[in-house]
Amino acid sequence: MKILLVNRHMNIGGVETYLYRLCAGLRAKGHDVGLLTEGGLYEDKVVATGARLHKVKFLAKDWEQALPELRSCNYQLVHGHNYHSARVARRLGARLGVPYLMSVHGPRPRLKQLLFRDWSREVIVMSEGDRDNICWWGGVRRGRVALSFYGIDTDRFHPAVDTTRARATAGIEPGERAIVFVSRFSNRKADVGHALLDALPTLAERSEKIKLLLVGEGPETAALAEHLARVNASAGRELARLIGPRKDVEAFMCLATVAVCTANTAQEALACGRPTLAAGRTGYFGLVTPANFEAARALCFADHGCSPEPVTPEVFLRDLPDLLNRAEEHRRQALVAADFVAERLSIARMTVEMEEIYRRQLARFSEGR
Repeated sequence: MKILLVNRHMNIGGVETYLYRLCAGLRAKGHDVGLLTEGGLYEDKVVATGARLHKVKFLAKDWEQALPELRSCNYQLVHGHNYHSARVARRLGARLGVPYLMSVHGPRPRLKQLLFRDWSREVIVMSEGDRDNICWWGGVRRGRVALSFYGIDTDRFHPAVDTTRARATAGIEPGERAIVFVSRFSNRKADVGHALLDALPTLAERSEKIKLLLVGEGPETAALAEHLARVNASAGRELARLIGPRKDVEAFMCLATVAVCTANTAQEALACGRPTLAAGRTGYFGLVTPANFEAARALCFADHGCSPEPVTPEVFLRDLPDLLNRAEEHRRQALVAADFVAERLSIARMTVEMEEIYRRQLARFSEGR
């Protein structure tokens, strides 16, 4: 098959990570893959898989300029990711005369869904929470929705990653325990970082020798940096450090005594064998274990759906002290979860599932359905 993926950016983020893994999985199965994008830090990872990179300056305005190049590649299907890219992907599929498929990667307000006119015949979602978000009279019928998942690269994310450089970058001293928040710092996801910073002074009183690391980037980076500076200044020492975006994020996850993440990133932290608190834009789920893994996955680890609790400093003050003070016990339990992720969420399994969906679209298109 010849598949063209469409996504606006390829900066560090969960959707972008998913896309280069999907490229790698499809290429490993012998398929031709291209990506139409404005580019970003992860575009080199797409190229490294052997996929073609088609870059435009502004996706919404410039996609037509790429038509001659895209036509020469003879793509058979266009797959758009999230709402902005789907608007382009639907029009692109029509111009190329090939079927169009859309994936949803997060909740969207119902009013905006009502105004959206670019649903594909079958829509892929990454969690039951996302499925519930779009299945209503103004969205998509449940029978048109296919449920998929984020595959994890366990060759990269595993418990034995070398943390030497990450430890030096973070300034973690011997015996110091790290709380590592890994996320894109945007909208409600940044609220998790603010709640952690608000809880940090009290946590430091209850659990000595701890440091909070904020790993990521986004539009709320400056606000988080200002909050962090206030916390450190009030404490008179460095309780938190802003690490910023990293391509070696797995090393910081493996540095964590406790990881705080959502969505794709939470699964990566679990694959690294770290106790992981799921907290994201839809609230707070809490510690993920093999026993509650399916419940967490259905909410995309507090990124989709309705999480059990809101994100507040109080939930971290309730749950983090035990995780920090009984770190070795929780670490042993987390290694069981790492095996669970490696078995259930492989890129190979994800790729086989996507192949089936693509073949279904191509068959329907050829039959005029």
